[in-house]
Amino acid sequence: MSETVNVGYNGSETSAEAVAWAAHEAEVRGATLRIVTCVEMPVMAGEAALGWNSGAAYEAIREASVTSSEAMTSTITAQHPGLAVTADVVPGPAAGALLTGVTPTDLVVVGASSRAGAAAFWLGTTPRQLVRNSPCPVAVIRGAATRGAPDRIVVGIDGSATSDAAVMWAADEADRHNVNLHMVHGWSYAYAPVDASATQARDLTEVDADCTLNRSLELARERCGATVTGELVESSAVTALLETVRDGDLLVLGSNGRGGLRARLLGSTVNSVLDSAAVPVVVVRPTEPD
Repeated sequence: MSETVNVGYNGSETSAEAVAWAAHEAEVRGATLRIVTCVEMPVMAGEAALGWNSGAAYEAIREASVTSSEAMTSTITAQHPGLAVTADVVPGPAAGALLTGVTPTDLVVVGASSRAGAAAFWLGTTPRQLVRNSPCPVAVIRGAATRGAPDRIVVGIDGSATSDAAVMWAADEADRHNVNLHMVHGWSYAYAPVDASATQARDLTEVDADCTLNRSLELARERCGATVTGELVESSAVTALLETVRDGDLLVLGSNGRGGLRARLLGSTVNSVLDSAAVPVVVVRPTEPD
């Protein structure tokens, strides 16, 4: 089965950015681009009493969605004449439609809210659902940081199997686009050094973080031919990543999508980065549990 890049489109500017990014990615991969537009009818209280014709309203929305989808498909086909493009207009929520028929080797792409922080939390339910439930990597695209090929791939690492999966995906992506791969490991010592023993414990924590980074660097260098560099940042993972990325980067993170304390901690990092990053973010899940 050929690889497919699945992207959500709803006529908005952010979803158009997502389609543009997905089209370039599909072209580089030699994959099929699947543009998915979802039609949802909001529930109206007291429809009959108000004389609301939900069937007619839904059909009008569906027809407008078909027209919008056809226009976007024509635009992408003209911009990428050699790209295989399909378009589906389907009923129901976007998260479910985008994941229908998806395999672990595919890619799902969705536009994020143009807002950040608390506002993004409430407005970004579809990206969160996709990241939590997708069997394949999910790319979340925000704003105008979608110029096509990335200038650099940045990946956050912590030494786990989840992190290793992100490293492997990022290494392949660096080779696809012929760009450098940069690894970031945020670390911190939980206690303020007050004596020699505490200072030694902090130093050992830094040494352990450095070993973790070096192991990931070795893994990436064995995987790809791109230039691979690494950076230790003494701060939280979220701060380290957000302070490292710059416009033109593609940021890659790992997430295991499972429950439990560790998953909640990993999910907190991913969610915080998704809410605040101004660059495209790809969330990767491991093929095997860590």
